[in-house]
Amino acid sequence: MGTTTAPPPGAVERDRARTGAPELLLTLLVRGFEGLPGLRAAPGAPAGAPVRSRLLGRPAVVVRGEQGVRDFYDASRLARRGAVPGVLSHVLFGRGAVHGLDDAEHRVRKDLFTAALAPGRVDALVDAAGAEWARAVATWPARERVVVFDEAVGVLGRAVLRWAGAGAGEAADTARAADLAAIVDGFGSAGPRFLRARRARARCERWAARAVRDARSGRRPAPAGSALALVAAHRDPHGRPLDERTAAVELLNVLRPTVAVAWLVAQGALALHGAPRWRHAVAAAATGAPEASGTAVAVAHEVRRRYPFVPALATRLRRDGEVGGHRLRAGDRVVLDVVGTHRDPAAWPHPEEFDPGRFDGAGVCPAARAFVPQGGGDARTGHRCPGEPATVRLLAQAVEVLAGLRLVVPPQDLRVPARPVPSRPRSGFTVTQVDPGTARAAGQEI
Repeated sequence: MGTTTAPPPGAVERDRARTGAPELLLTLLVRGFEGLPGLRAAPGAPAGAPVRSRLLGRPAVVVRGEQGVRDFYDASRLARRGAVPGVLSHVLFGRGAVHGLDDAEHRVRKDLFTAALAPGRVDALVDAAGAEWARAVATWPARERVVVFDEAVGVLGRAVLRWAGAGAGEAADTARAADLAAIVDGFGSAGPRFLRARRARARCERWAARAVRDARSGRRPAPAGSALALVAAHRDPHGRPLDERTAAVELLNVLRPTVAVAWLVAQGALALHGAPRWRHAVAAAATGAPEASGTAVAVAHEVRRRYPFVPALATRLRRDGEVGGHRLRAGDRVVLDVVGTHRDPAAWPHPEEFDPGRFDGAGVCPAARAFVPQGGGDARTGHRCPGEPATVRLLAQAVEVLAGLRLVVPPQDLRVPARPVPSRPRSGFTVTQVDPGTARAAGQEI
């Protein structure tokens, strides 16, 4: 995968013609976020019915919607180890990461992340990001053009590195943030982007291993309670400390998802640009207007629904059985169509519309079971991301920052392509004439 270019147009159709079922990895490489929603069950099957397919040559079933989510997160029948193709998981998550563990091993490792991302620690992270946004925005009026995506990478990367006890100064942290962003940018692609991601992964793991080693040896003690300190001290179910490489992988799995919020920030900027009434509502909320309380959180949730980070999630059957009416053998995969689930009209009326009104300020909506931008189930014991509250708060914070600025959105390519995965506006969302005053509503201003 790392040395090839994306398959040519029509490759998925030819693959289906040869085998009767498309190869899902090929489908995702070629069509990205449009791939799985385009798969259809047998003629006469109800809309949203599970679809039989293949993944890496083995049978698989694609599920979607509320029932699909229930099937996918049935931990008694399904396991995560080896579910995501290694060519993808090793770049994004790293070898031996919590994402591929099950049962007691997963629960104990998950404790590390729930401790690192406890509510008080999330408060501190949001405060650190707020300070970075203030410093960054203060420089924008003097700059001819500002790319929101690039700014978000730097802001979030510097904030999380310092918060985690792994900061090394502004210049070094900005460079580290760029490497973490490169991992995210290339894990789901082919060709040069994927090779850049692999090189960035190698650099980051070497750095993180040194940070763990220095923390354990006392050469550079980590602040008490910091993510670095928790990773360095964490022990497996047998009471053994994590080996240095695995500890480095898990430190990056605290840092990298925070930088990945930059993709959502760019999508949020685009959404506010296209929905001025929600921008004004967020700006009002930021000034403390009680009637607008929680608006930024609702916008953050709708951004995550409308623009999910990945198009699909995968798991494997523990034993022979049936999923969605399809017989599978142990080791075969069940794939959750995240895009199709978030666009299921049975759960989301007018799903293509950007409508934060679906959510209240606490993120509650009637279709909560069909909302899986960061997994489903219990965050403490299951495979729901324990960093989800941090993601929501960081995104809501960024949305408030942007909604509160006077700025102009010049002509640019604002299309959000179906691939690569993850995706964002092609331009990164460029703004000019920034003035930290009250946002205006005229012309091409945001």
